[in-house]
Amino acid sequence: MSNSRKVTSRSARVAVVPSEPTLKQYGLTEGLWRKILDNQGGVCAICKQLPKTGRLVTDHEHVKGWKKMPPEERVKYVRGLLCWVCNHYYCGRGITIAKSKNLTAYLEGYDNGKVHRLG
Repeated sequence: MSNSRKVTSRSARVAVVPSEPTLKQYGLTEGLWRKILDNQGGVCAICKQLPKTGRLVTDHEHVKGWKKMPPEERVKYVRGLLCWVCNHYYCGRGITIAKSKNLTAYLEGYDNGKVHRLG
């Protein structure tokens, strides 16, 4: 792999630019992918880390008809770049804003009540 396919992040690790076919699958160019990465600070948009492998996955909204869409339509549904763990466990399960807010409220409720339960 040539150095032109790698992007240095703030964590001193190197992000690996996906292959041309992978970029094309999402309607992305290397320049647009790099812009998304830069806007995220060079790391996963959720955990703010760059995996040791340097590989990030392209997170996208799962909309009906995705497989039949041309790449120029698919790019409209790209949300960002995530590490595999965040994509699989947080966004790959049909997460919505409403579900995310419910999860946050649930965890905050537990955290806020923890002192009272332990006492």
